[in-house]
Amino acid sequence: MIRLMIYRQFNIETKCHKTLFLNCLPIWDLTRLMNLCECTMKKISVILSVVLSFSAYSYAEEYSADGRFLDMGNGIIKDTQSGMMWTQKDSFVDLGHSINWNDANKYVSKLSTGGYNDWRLPTIFELQAIYEPTKTNKDLYGGRLKLDPIFAGSGTYNYWSSETEGTCCARALTFDFGYVNKQHRDFSGSYGVRAVR
Repeated sequence: MIRLMIYRQFNIETKCHKTLFLNCLPIWDLTRLMNLCECTMKKISVILSVVLSFSAYSYAEEYSADGRFLDMGNGIIKDTQSGMMWTQKDSFVDLGHSINWNDANKYVSKLSTGGYNDWRLPTIFELQAIYEPTKTNKDLYGGRLKLDPIFAGSGTYNYWSSETEGTCCARALTFDFGYVNKQHRDFSGSYGVRAVR
């Protein structure tokens, strides 16, 4: 089927001879030889564009060592226990700097990772579900995060949640020691978000 489509595409787009070398060309007939080369180059170009368009849609899926997480190959990590999808990179890895809670909300609202646009801040419960004391990942300073290494390393270690406290503050989970903390929504030092959907 693909060969048939490629063959038809050659004939439609290039309007070349079906056989390239059946006509014997004298060496001095440079014009016909150049046309033949141009025809061949167009065919090669069509073949490459077809191959590349098919390969753009293929990506490898890979499971974490324990089989819990699935790297979908498009910037998304799927938790096979909960069915939740997480961004492979946190906001620090993506942007190169920490963000406060207000900016974390803006950040997730603009995400389109994996073609999805319904990303959000996770709850504390959801963050605690991916916090795993037996796993090791690295934070921006090289410290130990208790997060599966299938997630991108060198990120922040404090993840904002969607939960607020009073009019000033929001809750976050620290991924180096696993405790929940409360911080002012305008504070950004070593804070970021790992978006979920």
